[in-house]
Amino acid sequence: MNFIMSDSPLKQSALPLLCDMAHASRNSREQLRAHGGLDVYLSLLDDELWSVTALDSIAVCLAHDNDNRKVEQALLKKDAVQRLVKFFQCCPEQHFVHILEPFLKIITKSSRINTTLAVNGLTPLLILRLDHQDAIARLILLKLIKAVYEHHPRPKQLIVENDLPQKLQNLIEERRDGQRSGGQVLVKQMATSLLKALHVNTVL
Repeated sequence: MNFIMSDSPLKQSALPLLCDMAHASRNSREQLRAHGGLDVYLSLLDDELWSVTALDSIAVCLAHDNDNRKVEQALLKKDAVQRLVKFFQCCPEQHFVHILEPFLKIITKSSRINTTLAVNGLTPLLILRLDHQDAIARLILLKLIKAVYEHHPRPKQLIVENDLPQKLQNLIEERRDGQRSGGQVLVKQMATSLLKALHVNTVL
């Protein structure tokens, strides 16, 4: 791991192998975790060339977390939480669509990580990006918001502070020319479903 964390010429050759280890056997992932592989993945979130691949590897490691929940525990540490939220906030536009599925995998796998990320800055960032040009991106963002909302310790506060009903209403009513209609229909359906769920919570 030392030359991966350094500027060794071997680094660029080793990184593909390191990221692939998350997709290999359970033993490979155990060795990876035992030797600080997860920390390397988190550090790679600052590397534009490897950040998306590293995030996907983190999601895969969490998906295969065992009963000891060592991966979950590592991702709940303050530094890991800050790195993940900062990465979402600062992700270059050309990569943004590609980080949404891994983030969705992470927060749907672990309710504890979901809640921790949500109350440490992720929630407003998700809602802020609902105006994204890509319909599929908006759809996954809605899925992320729904997952966060369902586990949030203060759902009514989330709704009010982020003006979420109005944001969803805007998605339902807007028309976007030149986009594939299928994706936009799914966005409207998802936004409508989530808006109804919010209404139930605010009425009760």
